[in-house]
Amino acid sequence: MVKERVLAVPDTSFFIAELPEATRNIIRKDLEEHAREHHYRLEWDRESKDYVAMSRRFCDMENIYTDTYLHFCETGEDIEPYEKSLKRTISIRLYQDEVEELCRKSGKVGLSIGELFENFVADLICGTHTNGSDERMYIEQWFDRCYFSIMPEETFLSYLLEMQEIDSVLECWEILQELKELEEPDCYDKEELEIQQNTLEEYFQEYRTYTREPTEDQLEAAMEKVLEWNKEREHLLEGNVPEKSLGR
Repeated sequence: MVKERVLAVPDTSFFIAELPEATRNIIRKDLEEHAREHHYRLEWDRESKDYVAMSRRFCDMENIYTDTYLHFCETGEDIEPYEKSLKRTISIRLYQDEVEELCRKSGKVGLSIGELFENFVADLICGTHTNGSDERMYIEQWFDRCYFSIMPEETFLSYLLEMQEIDSVLECWEILQELKELEEPDCYDKEELEIQQNTLEEYFQEYRTYTREPTEDQLEAAMEKVLEWNKEREHLLEGNVPEKSLGR
């Protein structure tokens, strides 16, 4: 979920159905994202042809924004900030002739380069706007045949992503660093520090044990790659902060 969200909600006791359509659409997308992130299925209401949660008051489902700072605004003022929150800035390296050819390729089908990349990514990760099952199948074949997929290095990072333990390890690392920075830790802090250190080392040992050809043998060095990966992820996930506070 984004760190900040602007919504045209006059009062949190309002039913979501009473809100402007654009605001409802934003909330619906946030609800879907929250469900994906926390691995649960949304209940569907056949009569209303929408999620059951969308029939509730806003205050009854604002738990999806627990880690998001909410700004409340007037009708229509939430559309532009939402569109901005979807934009990502990603740098790529291309030669001049490659740029020229890319412009020609996208222009032939009436797409901007950004729209072309959006379609490519949607099929690669089975995103919201994927073009279909055939497109996903062929792009998956492309991904699997590229050099980076044929013989990838078996790093601590790749292991954590495969096992879906990346966030657990990052949380453990963060707690560990906070404890190490304490000037006068008490006995409980020291005990917690030892627990977190042991937990982190257990993760690394499991990687070394269950990976066929582990390429890393030093935890600190392996964590540098994990932190660098997370730094880029956090940068891309970071929502846009409104120029002025719209909160009440």
